[in-house]
Amino acid sequence: MIHRKRLHSFGSSCQLTINAIPSEADQLIGIATAELSRLEEKFSAYNANSLVSRINQSAGTGCHTALDPEARSLFDFVSALWEESSHLFDPTTRLLLNCYDDNGQLKATEAQIKAMLNLVGWSQMEVTDKGALLPQKGMLLDMNSCIRPYAIDSVRKRLMKEGVESAMIEMAQDAVTIGKQPDGSNWLLGVRHPLGSRTAINRIKLNGKGFAMRGDFERRTVFNDESFGRGLSPVDGYPIPGMLSVCVVADSCLEACGASSVARLKTEKAAINWLEKLGLPWMAIDRELRCHGPLAPA
Repeated sequence: MIHRKRLHSFGSSCQLTINAIPSEADQLIGIATAELSRLEEKFSAYNANSLVSRINQSAGTGCHTALDPEARSLFDFVSALWEESSHLFDPTTRLLLNCYDDNGQLKATEAQIKAMLNLVGWSQMEVTDKGALLPQKGMLLDMNSCIRPYAIDSVRKRLMKEGVESAMIEMAQDAVTIGKQPDGSNWLLGVRHPLGSRTAINRIKLNGKGFAMRGDFERRTVFNDESFGRGLSPVDGYPIPGMLSVCVVADSCLEACGASSVARLKTEKAAINWLEKLGLPWMAIDRELRCHGPLAPA
């Protein structure tokens, strides 16, 4: 029997869909929500006492924040994305959002952007045996885009350990499943075509896989008479001229997150070439709202 639970985690809406007998459903939902709560308390930038918040609060003090093996593995993952993206994937660019309004329009002067850029750069992050340290006061770290997929992957592992054979966990632009639906039908995820109506959905099969979409074509902004996504360059502080959004299906949500995050920060041609070589199912929406990739609607 299907049981559903909606909750709020990492600043996003989350839905758990689990197939279980009624006598076990509450316990399984409790295990899943406890794991989400653990990781949110530990890592979320929205939690003032989280590890990430403590790193931010210690910026410029010279005091390291200790990292356990789980935290170090996430920092290693971020560093790998930073390298693969030619240093454009950078969790310290959160500070640059202050230079733009809610509609993505620039509200800062060039001088203000340059001043902000002095406080941006993953290369400045110090990770040693002592822990992690942001060297300058005012630097800001936000790793939620990587921690969310890690969190729902962790929930999937916990549920599989309990013997669950059919489930879907969704949060923001991320999702992961266990097996198929109880009746043997596919888990389906809807992705809207940018040039169709609001109800025109391309339905992606997601059985025992992870899904991540980075970028949002509906929240694009116009800069110098061109459309851009909301990704900001750590080099100059301006929007990056890459794909508006990229979605990928992979064995885990974190793997899909890594692929879609890197691809979105490449030029459109380079992103397509890179995704094709990667060999995973994908779809990308360019700045002319054209869809590309094997998951694109026919």
